[in-house]
Amino acid sequence: MALIRPCADLRNNYNEISKICHETKQPMYITKNGTNDLVVLSDEAYDDILKTTKETEEERIDRLIAKHFSKQYATFEDFKKDVFKKIEQALKDIDEGRYQTLDEFCKEMEEEYDIK
Repeated sequence: MALIRPCADLRNNYNEISKICHETKQPMYITKNGTNDLVVLSDEAYDDILKTTKETEEERIDRLIAKHFSKQYATFEDFKKDVFKKIEQALKDIDEGRYQTLDEFCKEMEEEYDIK
């Protein structure tokens, strides 16, 4: 069940709110004028969230490739051909002066494929 308190409780009952957040390891929603305004969470619970949501750069790349692969390609061979085609085109574009570096090409690809 969600823990909800008005913003005045944050000032007037800080110790109680802190104790509840530490004991339950659940977020407490602080309202202002009847609407959600803040979420208060113990440091330990916040660290747990960070540990479970952090992904390594390799995991991020794997996730993005899997997302892109599943949308665009029937087989891995199709994916590989497309990647090699794009690399060849990028190298050709660099030779022709369209890009000065491979990094510029990669930035354009990130924008095209909405990679963040």
